[in-house]
Amino acid sequence: MTVGSESLRYWIDMTLECIRRDHTNTPCSMLSVGDQRGPFLSARAVGLALGALHDAHAFAAGRPPLLAIAASAGLAGADPTIAAAAACHQLLLLRYPKQARMLTPAWRNWEELHAGAGGGGVEMAGRLFGAAVHAFGVGDPMDAMPDKYTPTGQDYTHAAPPNEPGQRFAGANWGNAPPLIATRVAFPPPPGRISAIQVAPTAHFQADFDKVVGKGIDQRGAGTRTYEEELTGIYWGYDGPPELGTPPRLYLQVVLGVLDAVEAAKRGALTTAEELQLIAGVGIALADAGIDAWHYKYSPKHMMWRPVVGIRGAVTGNGTAIPGWLPLGRPDTNGLGQTLTPDFPAYPSGHATFGATAFQLLRLFLVHKGLAKFDPQGVDNVDFDFVSDEYNGRNTDPRTQRPRELVTRRHSSLWQAIVDNSVSRVYLGVHWQFDGITTKTAAEPDGGFGIPSTPDQVGKIGGVWLGAQIANQIAAKIGVSASVINKSRLDQ
Repeated sequence: MTVGSESLRYWIDMTLECIRRDHTNTPCSMLSVGDQRGPFLSARAVGLALGALHDAHAFAAGRPPLLAIAASAGLAGADPTIAAAAACHQLLLLRYPKQARMLTPAWRNWEELHAGAGGGGVEMAGRLFGAAVHAFGVGDPMDAMPDKYTPTGQDYTHAAPPNEPGQRFAGANWGNAPPLIATRVAFPPPPGRISAIQVAPTAHFQADFDKVVGKGIDQRGAGTRTYEEELTGIYWGYDGPPELGTPPRLYLQVVLGVLDAVEAAKRGALTTAEELQLIAGVGIALADAGIDAWHYKYSPKHMMWRPVVGIRGAVTGNGTAIPGWLPLGRPDTNGLGQTLTPDFPAYPSGHATFGATAFQLLRLFLVHKGLAKFDPQGVDNVDFDFVSDEYNGRNTDPRTQRPRELVTRRHSSLWQAIVDNSVSRVYLGVHWQFDGITTKTAAEPDGGFGIPSTPDQVGKIGGVWLGAQIANQIAAKIGVSASVINKSRLDQ
């Protein structure tokens, strides 16, 4: 046990378990349709649950909260562990009512582990606080309603993939959900939408077009994708399949793994309060990143068609059409689907935005605490191993119906993880590279074609830059100094 105490890590892990079960048909889930399915709803639930956990603990211990929710009656001077656990549990019950058959005994088990710690006024105060945090997002179900978008058929705009004509449109109104902390980041459009239809495609758009045509094609061996690139694409998947859930769970798994390694190397390096602050900060940042990303996905000035739509339906000025092209597709792990595309527009990449948000905040925090360093170009020295649930030796590939092998990947830095996570989507054929990451050039200072080797080369076009800006806002909220944010080289 390393994050906080065993008592609090229990509820952090339970929050991630709710995401997994919400996407998995189990006896505890009661129904096949989950409560908070999909990346932006999962992110919101994580932000609220971990925000409730942190803030109830903070109010009880006399520390400042992260969220602007003042319903803290009865928490001051209370047992912080009981208050935090009750707040998080109540939030999870309200966000995941179909999982009550798991969550109710989970509370009883927690009480038994901690000698009957629950009950009484402290538990009630924590539960009331958790309910107040949940109520902050009272409008979430309406904002998350699908199909509040009608395709126009215009170039660049989102539409159902030709091979998935019944696909619906997720999150068209999610950009209107109230953020927990962050304010909206001003964000440039992708290169294809900088002006009206071109007589000829921009060099940047054409380069991205050509890259995903070769790297993201369905047939293995038909394009230029290598085995390592395909592994990378699947490794960072978590596209909502059974047993895995969505990207917010993936990125929090990495964050927790890095903190475990930090604690193993230097026991007591962080206090319980510091660990809770970081974990809650990451959850809140992920929630707010989902709002900004989905706002821009459906913005008329930013909307970008997915490769399977743009490549098959390309017209003059948008590359050369390849009518039969299909992507390798999002990994339908433990299912049967192939060549599938997510059901929302491409730009910016949700994966790139979420991943950069979580990993930028983590690396800022570790450097601020003296547990990591940046080089002059902003590359951190946080090296770590990680086993993705996509390659844990148990979950099955939809093409072979056999378990994928167990693969442990080592990353030399969180910066490397940010890049790999972003470009992984190109190797699946579900994103253009500029959806996630671009490189500053003299001709395109906002971001041109190419994968930057260091943070100081990152362009503003793409979800990596957007996610980093959201992380920087949350970092300042949890006390990371402006000088550390500046040294990350992802601060402007």
